[in-house]
Amino acid sequence: MWFFLACSAIGTRERVEPSFLAVGLAEGTEAGSAEAPLPFSSAPSTVGITVQALDIDGKPYPWPGTVTLKSRPGRIEPDHVNLDDDGAYQGSVSIEAGFGPTRAWALDEDTDDDRVPGWAAGVSEPVWWAFPTLAEMQATDNHETNQLAGEFAELRIADRQVVVAAIDAAGFWASDLLDAATGYAGIYVYTFNKPDESIVIGAQLSSLNGQDQEYLGSTQLSWPTYGVVEGVSLTPPDAMLLTEAACGDDNEMEKLEASRVRAESPTIPASFTTDSEEYADYEEYGQWPISFGSCTLYVESGSSVPEYFPPDHAGETLEHVEGMIKEVYGKWIFTILDAEGIGATKVSP
Repeated sequence: MWFFLACSAIGTRERVEPSFLAVGLAEGTEAGSAEAPLPFSSAPSTVGITVQALDIDGKPYPWPGTVTLKSRPGRIEPDHVNLDDDGAYQGSVSIEAGFGPTRAWALDEDTDDDRVPGWAAGVSEPVWWAFPTLAEMQATDNHETNQLAGEFAELRIADRQVVVAAIDAAGFWASDLLDAATGYAGIYVYTFNKPDESIVIGAQLSSLNGQDQEYLGSTQLSWPTYGVVEGVSLTPPDAMLLTEAACGDDNEMEKLEASRVRAESPTIPASFTTDSEEYADYEEYGQWPISFGSCTLYVESGSSVPEYFPPDHAGETLEHVEGMIKEVYGKWIFTILDAEGIGATKVSP
């Protein structure tokens, strides 16, 4: 039995050169190493790079085109450079918030003219920066972001004293004891449900990685991986005392984010009654207001102290409020961990 295949003409795609982009570090560029990385810095670092367009045979291709530059991880400037008539570029770029092995990428994707991009790409050898500590990741003058926002962040933990400071039903808070006194030392680790049995108050972490997200304005690590030092228990940091000056400054409050904070003698506003607008927010979101000096802060206590009904105490001055602080769309909120977090004179039955 014979079988015959019918053939038809198949169109071919015209090759677009260059086929490859060779990317390297310029001579003299300080690159560090895995064993001796450069210090982490959120400030831009100057890196010399070279780019050479190559044809299908791996030979230099004379293409004076524009290539896109990217950095993984970190942020690179400029994000485009023009090759010369020989298809080459050598110059300096700025890489901000690189960590671990960080590489510069070049890509032929420019579509500013009628030319179809060839999608040639290349990547440099790494520049090695140290992984950031919690404080190095968090310290910023923009309270709505952090140095590694959007990255899968690997943090410097092994030579630090990072302790589990508090736990809730969906994750835990970690604090770096070496920076706890100066701020930016805390982070919330979102595990989606109650953390595993290794996560207990006082456990020392041996590793901590995760997707760095700004969730409603607060930094958190999602999809985390972590390890615990067996047989070691540390004492979590004491609550940081909130001042009225810090309360009125978002950047000062950012230093306290994800840390245990104590406000002395706050007042539940007398206007917080069941017919008020803030009570409607309380019913929807579970957050109730306190006045602290000239500031208004918020408290969530429904899951930890469900018997406390704050509208019954409108107008009262509490001894204190203490809990883990977070930001939600510009509001600073205490998450109360237990009944001792509300220094009230009485609790509603």
